[in-house]
Amino acid sequence: MTHGATGVAFSRALDALHLLGLSFFLAASMAALARGDPSAGTAAALYAGLLAASTALAGRFHGDAPRPRWVGSLHLGWTLIVLPVVFAGIRFLAPAFAGGGREFDDALARLDREWLGVDVPRWSEGFLTPAVADAAMLFYALYFLMPVAAFAMLVAAGDRGRTYRAAFGIALGVYACYMLYLLVPATGPRHAYVGLSAPLPEGWITGALHDLIRDLEPQQWDAFPSAHVVLGVLCAWAAWPFGGWRRWTMAAVAAGTTLSTVVLRYHYLVDDLASIAVIGVALGATRWIDARVARKAAAAAAAGAHPDRMADLLGG
Repeated sequence: MTHGATGVAFSRALDALHLLGLSFFLAASMAALARGDPSAGTAAALYAGLLAASTALAGRFHGDAPRPRWVGSLHLGWTLIVLPVVFAGIRFLAPAFAGGGREFDDALARLDREWLGVDVPRWSEGFLTPAVADAAMLFYALYFLMPVAAFAMLVAAGDRGRTYRAAFGIALGVYACYMLYLLVPATGPRHAYVGLSAPLPEGWITGALHDLIRDLEPQQWDAFPSAHVVLGVLCAWAAWPFGGWRRWTMAAVAAGTTLSTVVLRYHYLVDDLASIAVIGVALGATRWIDARVARKAAAAAAAGAHPDRMADLLGG
């Protein structure tokens, strides 16, 4: 599997992103613990452990000493391990940041109505038949397979540069979602069915999958922005260069997943708009690193140096 200048740059950027993201959640845990939230101690221990493990892995991977093959494999797939654990840990912080109220939900629903003219809890009632609900729920559930499918495609292609580039963009978008869950804790319109909208139609799979997702969800304050939209679109972006059926399958699933978030009333429409902004930031940061790598490679070539000998492609 090739690495190259792009792989070096994005692997270092990804390490830095993990360290910054985990430091943020560790700091939030310590702040919640200082305010007297006992569950924050569990979050602090979890994020401190992830931070220590990420630091040790990055040091071993980029160090001068010879490394066993498993280190490279673990480093390549580390994002698939870290992000779900970070999300699970938010459950220990949510009580301190959410406060048990729905003031953010009220504000987001009001923005939907006043800015966009849409009342998501009621919008889909006119056409949400059991068959439509089943189709939407299938797309909503496929979201959980998209990162695995994208990673498998990238690894099979044998290009570490492309793999690290995709992992950086996806991780940046997902970390941004997780941070905003603490800053804007909202549960989404699905928790407002009673008194505001009819329950979801059962269909063949909708009822069972809705209950499964609800029961497995580690914490409910995850509406703004929609990680389904962010992760789905960024996985489709990662698969786009492959072309053919892989490009269009991932793009179709991402589009269906995005639509399902409001059809099934899991997210407000402004949640999805915020997700588009997060995606823009992730793609912009990725393009910035691409441009920096290209400039350094051009400078090295002009100076007669081999690009692979640049010590730190992200440095000054």
